[in-house]
Amino acid sequence: MMGMKETPLLKTSRLTLRPFVMEDAERLYHWCGSFSNTQYLFWHPHRDVEVSKRLLTNWLRRKRNYSWAIDDGVGAIGEIQVIKDLPDHGFEIGYILQEESWHKGYMKEALFAVLEYLFTQNGYEYSFEETDARNEASRRLLESVGYQFLRLKENVYISKKDETITLAQYRLEKAEALLSIETYKNASKSR
Repeated sequence: MMGMKETPLLKTSRLTLRPFVMEDAERLYHWCGSFSNTQYLFWHPHRDVEVSKRLLTNWLRRKRNYSWAIDDGVGAIGEIQVIKDLPDHGFEIGYILQEESWHKGYMKEALFAVLEYLFTQNGYEYSFEETDARNEASRRLLESVGYQFLRLKENVYISKKDETITLAQYRLEKAEALLSIETYKNASKSR
């Protein structure tokens, strides 16, 4: 699971999850430079498109984790990536979606596709997630795909933002994930 990772193409009914390309820099800046998009994340908004370009250049060169651009057919509207490999075959995911695409089920659709890939093709056994406890949308998303709430972790210092927050921690086991994915697919078919 360590080393170079080639991000595969994943398709859902409405989205293509694909590797980033340099031409995505402007779109990346659109969500990474937005305060409303980043207010609960653990880093400051990008101050200009050059920051986004440097980040993207680094991602394309290093390929240390899976990193998908969420594309709605018009272009990238967000991202989802494995941000950390964890002990005992676990992983942590990070995700962000441009504000105009909120409340349309896109992130849930993308997250299910990524979870299915990671659990069935990569030997992962669980996912562990942490989100700012104030981020209700992220917490609802995690719970809606089957993550179990573990605990609140108080007084966590976020150095990049120089602030102390409360984290909500979640875990999803492979068996529960596969069950949730199957339920989601069956519900999608009957629509």
